[in-house]
Amino acid sequence: MLNNDPGKKESAVALLSGGLDSAVSLAIAAGEYDVSLSLFFDYGQIPVGKEEESSRAFAERYVTEFEKIELQWLGHISSSTMTPGGDDTPDYPVEGHPDDQARVSRAVWVENRNGIFINVAAAFAVARGATVIITGFNSEEAGAFPDNGGKFVDAVNGALEISAGAPVRVESPTLSMRKKEVVERGLELGLPWEYIWSCYRDGERMCGRCESCVRLKNAVGGTHARASIFFEDDR
Repeated sequence: MLNNDPGKKESAVALLSGGLDSAVSLAIAAGEYDVSLSLFFDYGQIPVGKEEESSRAFAERYVTEFEKIELQWLGHISSSTMTPGGDDTPDYPVEGHPDDQARVSRAVWVENRNGIFINVAAAFAVARGATVIITGFNSEEAGAFPDNGGKFVDAVNGALEISAGAPVRVESPTLSMRKKEVVERGLELGLPWEYIWSCYRDGERMCGRCESCVRLKNAVGGTHARASIFFEDDR
């Protein structure tokens, strides 16, 4: 349900992780909606400190309230390598067989994480009278992670029509984009690239070897954004 007052923007709640897609999605949404709140989730993920620092910086840059949600139980029950219960995060086999790449993707995936995040965000949205939940999904990662694509967005929106008790829907401005296209949009919007943290590990710099780093490195390569993004092997 859209706002019937053409002079007033719809209110939105954004999900922030500190990574490329959520940051660019927030930047896009900030021009279209009144993004009143950004939510960051601490579920015990290994790089939580870096992610929170990055997310807070983006929330401040785009002038939204910021709230940190504790979901420690999720990290305790998940087998993802990003959580305390998982093994060491594997490097992404850039030139490996697709089956090897799929195994690495499955190792880092946190089961139902996005579903949980969206349902929490829906409760905040309804309480604040917001009608939109902004997420950072993309077509490139949708092939590796089943809850990053249009089918998932359609399904969760169908559920929210029943469960939310008020009009609220999920939108992902980057949904149809591949990573390079997300970067291109971020460049157009003047994204502060130095704030980004997309690494599954927790180091002084992003590792440059995990799946998220590899995708980011490939996407920013050859652009001026690369000058503001540092990996361990840039030393």
